[in-house]
Amino acid sequence: MRTIFLQLKASMLQLFPTTRFRLILVVLVLTGAFISVSELAVAKFFMQIILHEDELSRNEIILFVGAFFLFLGGTRAGHYFQRIYRINVFDRAFKASEKKILRRNENWRWSQAFELTSLLTNFMQMGVIILFSTILNWKFGLLNIVVVASVIQIIGRIFARQLKSQRGFVKARRRKERVLSSTKVRTRIRSGENGILISGLAMLILFGALIALSFTGEISTSNTVVLFFGLRMQNSGLSNISRSLMKFARARTHSE
Repeated sequence: MRTIFLQLKASMLQLFPTTRFRLILVVLVLTGAFISVSELAVAKFFMQIILHEDELSRNEIILFVGAFFLFLGGTRAGHYFQRIYRINVFDRAFKASEKKILRRNENWRWSQAFELTSLLTNFMQMGVIILFSTILNWKFGLLNIVVVASVIQIIGRIFARQLKSQRGFVKARRRKERVLSSTKVRTRIRSGENGILISGLAMLILFGALIALSFTGEISTSNTVVLFFGLRMQNSGLSNISRSLMKFARARTHSE
């Protein structure tokens, strides 16, 4: 986990040379995290409409359904503009950088920037989902914190090994030693998939705990469904983190 933090920090300082661009990056990351929370809120809102439709008048149902679709559309639009706007931010940040890089490393710098923002957004998303789940049920939230921290710790170790492997490929290229493309691709993809497998197994524990708490009545039906969607989003986030970290390792080492 420490390796992940140090590499992300070093990359951010290198790619975004001024405080202004770092603040813009933080805003982009927070926007992505807010969109994630909004999707959970949409799920919660939807469940409230479905479970209490008999208690609502026709006008109230029309109002709530309209608000639901408006909120859902807003989250999709926000996600789109956040991903498009970051390209302009990267371009301005690179032009403002006093450090000149070789032309062959330019694509790697862009790749590193994309993976950096993706990773920061996913980590922020993890934090928001954990906070959201803890608010809905503190017992489940604490278990979630332990499980997610353990998974990220393991993925961090895989990431550290991937950095070492990618630096080995870079050194081999500089020595003009041939390394099969299949070896490079296999190394990166296998590392990413190992992390995904571990996160998937960990999610089984959380799904089991969610079902148990639901059966004992400690979590309401609507909250159970919302937490189910939250766990699926969390599992997707952890999978994205695992894949992105391995791509980030490749981009980081090739642009050094």
